[in-house]
Amino acid sequence: MANTTKHPGSSPQTKGRGETRHSHFEYGSTQGRWAERDDSEFVITSVNVPDRLDTQEVRNRAEVESALPKVGRFHREDMLRAVRWGVAILVLAALGWWGYRVAVPLRAATSPTGVAAILGGALGVPVSVGETSLRLAPAPRLTIKDVFVQSGYRLPEVSLLLNWADAFRGLQTARWVFGEARVAPMEVSGVEASALLSSVNSAGRLPAALTTVRFESIRFTDVAVLPGDYEAVLRRSGQQDFGAVALRRVDTEGRVEFEITPAPAAGGNGRFTLFATKWPASVGPPIVWEEATAQGEFRADLLRVDSFSVGARFGNINGSAILVNAGSEWRLTGNARSVDLNVGELIRFAAGLNESDGAEGRLPLRGVAKVELTLASVGPGAAETLQRASGTGSGAMPGATFGGLNLGLAAAQGGATSAGGQTRLTDFGFDIQVSRGGLLLRHLDGRAGNLRLTGGVSVDSTLKVNGVLRPEVVSPRGAASAAIQVGGTLAAPTFR
Repeated sequence: MANTTKHPGSSPQTKGRGETRHSHFEYGSTQGRWAERDDSEFVITSVNVPDRLDTQEVRNRAEVESALPKVGRFHREDMLRAVRWGVAILVLAALGWWGYRVAVPLRAATSPTGVAAILGGALGVPVSVGETSLRLAPAPRLTIKDVFVQSGYRLPEVSLLLNWADAFRGLQTARWVFGEARVAPMEVSGVEASALLSSVNSAGRLPAALTTVRFESIRFTDVAVLPGDYEAVLRRSGQQDFGAVALRRVDTEGRVEFEITPAPAAGGNGRFTLFATKWPASVGPPIVWEEATAQGEFRADLLRVDSFSVGARFGNINGSAILVNAGSEWRLTGNARSVDLNVGELIRFAAGLNESDGAEGRLPLRGVAKVELTLASVGPGAAETLQRASGTGSGAMPGATFGGLNLGLAAAQGGATSAGGQTRLTDFGFDIQVSRGGLLLRHLDGRAGNLRLTGGVSVDSTLKVNGVLRPEVVSPRGAASAAIQVGGTLAAPTFR
C-alpha cells in the first residue's frame, strides 16, 4: 500500500501546489495532522480512508456499546436452576424405581393366582380365587371373591382390612400388613361347617399379620341346634395358632353365645360351651329360657352334652344328653331333672299371665315339684331326632293344691256340679311325659286324709286341657267317688 501520509517536510511532494491541510487524516494516530499548505491538491487513492464523520460515528457506537449491560455465557441463577431440575429428575427417577420394585411384587401377591397360592399353602389343600381388587376408599382393603377350598366349602367374598398407617408401612416394606379379614354373609350346610371348622388349625400358617377372621353373618341350613344367624369371630391365641371360634347370634333379642374349639386332629372331637340369656330353645318344649348354659363335645356323627342347665322364673332344669348316628338312624338319650319346679309359675308362664292378673285362685294346680326325666328319641336325621325328643319320668309335689274344684265334695255328690273351691293334698305323685307337642300326666296319685285322687290329664301345644280326674272318699259308711271330665284351657280349665 502506498504511504499517503507524511510528516511535514518529509518530502517535496507534500508541499506541492494544491495540497491542503485538511485533505487527509492519519488514521490510528492520536492527533490528526494536516498539511501546512492550504493549496495542496486533493489526492484520490485506492484506500477507503474514513473521514471525520466516520470516525465520530465509530466513537459514538463504541460508547453506546460500552454502556449496554454485559451478558456472560454462564450466570449463577442459570446454574441454580439447572441444579434444581437435576435434583427433581433424580428424585422422580428414584420414586419410579422404588414404585416399580414395590408394585411388581405387590401386584403378584394380590393377584388371584398369588392369593390362591398363599391360601393353598397355608390350608394344605388346593384353593381357587375368582378375582381380587384393591380399594383405597373409604378404607384400604383387598377384596377377594369366590374363594373355593377343595376341602369342601366356598367363601363368597373376603375383605382384608388395613388402616392407613399399615398401608404406608406396607408400601415401605413392599408387604401388606392386614389386621382383620371379613367374610361376607353366607349359608353353609353341616358338612360345609365341619370342613370350615377343620381349617381353623391350618389357618395358623397364614401370614402372622392376619390376626382376626370375622364372618359377618353365617347361617347353618341343616344344623338343628344352631338356628338363626350368627356372627363368627376367630382370633389368634398366640404367635401362630388361632383359638376357639366365638359364635354370637345376631337375630334374636337375647344373648346367645357359643365358644367352639376345633378337634386337635382329624377324627377327634371338638368342644363347645354355651352361654345364653333369653334363649329360644331349639330342643324340647318351645320355651324362651331366661338363662342357659351347656358344655360338651362333638364330631360329624356325635353330639355329647356333658352338662346343661336352663332356668326361668318357674325353676331350673339340669341334665346331660348324647345324640349319635347309629347307622341308618340317629338316637338321642339323656336325662333331665328339677328340684324346684314351681308348677303355678309354670302355668302362669305358659299361659302368658302376670302376677297382677289375680288368677292365683283359678290356677288348676300349685306347688313345688321334683321331677326326674329320661330323654329319648329316634329319627332318620339329627334334626328330626331332636324335634321328636321327649322326656318321660316321674314327679312328686308334696302340698299340692288343686284350684277351682273341691275334690272331696265332688266325690261325695258324684260330680263337679256346685263343687267349686280348692283342695290341698298332702302327697301328690305322677308320671310325666314332655315333648314339643305338649305335656301328659298319668297315674295321678294324690292323698289328703281319707281322700284319694287318681286319673290323668294332657295339655297340648295350644294349652288345651283334656282328661279325667277320679276323686274317692273312704269313710266307715263306705266309699264315694266320681269321674270328672276336665276341659277348657290351662289358664281356665272346666270341670263337669
